[in-house]
Amino acid sequence: ANIYDSGLLGATSKLEKKSDEARDQTNHPWSLRVRGLTDKEARVYSGKHVFSVGRQASFTDADPHPSAVEYLLGALGGDLVSGFQKQAAKRGVRVDATELIVTGRLENPMVFLDVIGAEGSAGLGPIAATLYVGADADESLLQEIWRATLATSPLVNTLADSVPLTLAMRLTP
Repeated sequence: ANIYDSGLLGATSKLEKKSDEARDQTNHPWSLRVRGLTDKEARVYSGKHVFSVGRQASFTDADPHPSAVEYLLGALGGDLVSGFQKQAAKRGVRVDATELIVTGRLENPMVFLDVIGAEGSAGLGPIAATLYVGADADESLLQEIWRATLATSPLVNTLADSVPLTLAMRLTP
């Protein structure tokens, strides 16, 4: 796997089936509908939620909607923050505050911009994220919670096969 600084290299996890309901959830498909509105906006419908996605990637913060790349990075951040809080709650640890900083970049933005002669990939290159945690627990327990978060994260386990991930957790005073 392409996960660095996470303590999970080679780790695997099993899904425990605790009830019929849990068994039903293990085969849950997500289905979203996406409508193109303009060349700079698509509207996504997911259950009762609706949100707009801007361009595929954007190099300005003046756009009216987050780009698809920003949504992907934000989704990873949301996955990690909510996953950490879930794992902490399972262990009875009260988390006072969490904040995650995530960065990513395109391997070759010139390919995305369709520059003549540009070679390589328009895909994402390495992604780095640091979760800052304030909690009344010792560091070894918080690292255990972080490892469980990474092991059970749908997005980490999907992206790790595609891009190098550097994922860290730091305590805040």
